Amino acid sequence: MIAAIATIAFLAAAWAAIVAIAGSLEGNLARVNAALSGETPAFAPAPVAGRVSQRYPAGRSHRARARPAMRAAA
Repeated sequence: MIAAIATIAFLAAAWAAIVAIAGSLEGNLARVNAALSGETPAFAPAPVAGRVSQRYPAGRSHRARARPAMRAAA
């Protein structure tokens, strides 16, 4: 008897998971279908405007200089 109840509980949980996944994919599948057919999507996100400054560039690499003690060891 416990196997029958466990089977029903498992099937109910699997059905609920499938319904939740289908609901979340519904909007994405419409966009994929529109892209595959070559149409423009109904909602296109607007470009984000931002200011880019070159005054302080980030991530500039500097050449490493060897210390005198390390040069003497070489």
